[in-house]
Amino acid sequence: MVTMDEVRAAVDKAKEIMADYGINVEVTADQLWDWFQTDLPVPDVELGEVVIDPLTVIHELVEIDEVLKMGLAITKDVIIKNPEKVDDAHLRAAKVELEVAKAIRAVDHMRERILSIEGWCVDKTLSEDRKAEYRRLLAKTKADIAELTGPLAGR
Repeated sequence: MVTMDEVRAAVDKAKEIMADYGINVEVTADQLWDWFQTDLPVPDVELGEVVIDPLTVIHELVEIDEVLKMGLAITKDVIIKNPEKVDDAHLRAAKVELEVAKAIRAVDHMRERILSIEGWCVDKTLSEDRKAEYRRLLAKTKADIAELTGPLAGR
């Protein structure tokens, strides 16, 4: 079980990385903790798994920030009651996470996320328009990986 001190440290580290790239969110460690107490339509990653990867923490912080900007509160049923809005926030968070990953050249992280994005591209609960957005994100991520690892990488 993850401790609140571990969550605070993970949030601080993620915010430091975000600040390096001009990204600011007002989300607190307490809000991240509460986010992981919400009901989900399907099982998802656990908070203890999230806090070990700053890029995943960045994703969650941006997602929560977007949800709060929409005027939603973090309640037990916020995700269940607002799936479209939460997915809007999720898409934005994925884009930010992957842009930061590219900036810090976290190719392994980007490769791991491809599997997740591929799943989002075929998620039956999403509209065709949203699946298309995820397909574009998938193509961009693959292109970014090629750019970072190809023969001209680092030149």
